[in-house]
Amino acid sequence: MRVVADFAMQGRWRAVGAVVALGALGVFIPPIAILSGAVVALVALRLGLSQAVFVAGIGALILGALVFVMMGASPVLGVTGGIAQWLPVAALAEVLRRSVSWSVTLSAAAAVAGLLILMARAFVPDLEQAWIGVGMQMLAPFVEDAELGAADLEAALAAIAPVLTGLLAGILMLSMILSVVIARYWQALLYNPGAFGPEFRSLQMGRTLSIAVVVLALAGQFLNLPIALELAFILGVLFFLQGLAVMHGLTHAQNMSSFWLVGMYVLLVLALPQMFLLIVALGVIDGTVRLRERWATDSKSPPD
Repeated sequence: MRVVADFAMQGRWRAVGAVVALGALGVFIPPIAILSGAVVALVALRLGLSQAVFVAGIGALILGALVFVMMGASPVLGVTGGIAQWLPVAALAEVLRRSVSWSVTLSAAAAVAGLLILMARAFVPDLEQAWIGVGMQMLAPFVEDAELGAADLEAALAAIAPVLTGLLAGILMLSMILSVVIARYWQALLYNPGAFGPEFRSLQMGRTLSIAVVVLALAGQFLNLPIALELAFILGVLFFLQGLAVMHGLTHAQNMSSFWLVGMYVLLVLALPQMFLLIVALGVIDGTVRLRERWATDSKSPPD
């Protein structure tokens, strides 16, 4: 991936080209869209928000033209899709550039996501029924058995609709954060080799937020408050990243083989929901009792 970063930083028009190419591929292979956001974030981290906005804006216009030419769809879809994806990433990268703090940056992302959830619930009448309607409209054509399948689909949508706003907001937030993480890695790779590892391994969201995510999750589960579960998921994304930082920190501190990290990421792919919860729990525990500080203290203690 260094080739992409190096190419993009040789000039803003090259950055635009990289963003558009990756964005176009992302239409067909969604994970690649994260890399297009990473290019925008890298420009913001290195050159500032104004240059990132230029790259994102021109890239969105070109992407709209490509969507029209290649797919026959309205160019507005490409333009709005590009802007909606790249401008928030640029803003998030600018927060990191100014604060030089992952905890501040991630907290800002979570605050915006939480605010959007609250606004959606405040301004959209019968939000759950609206999600069911949208889901039926989008997914019903893929149901083979029109009568039985549609009923099952509606039941499944009704079960998830109460927390769907939070799930989507959390997933989108995570994708944007990953774009900034990759951009930060690229920045270190190009301009400050070796700086990214210690920075990521030291990620700490703090005891207050770790307690908040537990309280929200318990309130949502036992008091039947979907909005509490949604907000808990938003904070859970932050502690998922902290859990990853803990695992990387443990592996580094104990001089363990990278095989353990490879195994963790493989399990993430094979059993995402279960591994997500485990890693979030690890991050929450570290936020409360500071596992990494204890390991560092223990490693420095003289043997008996």
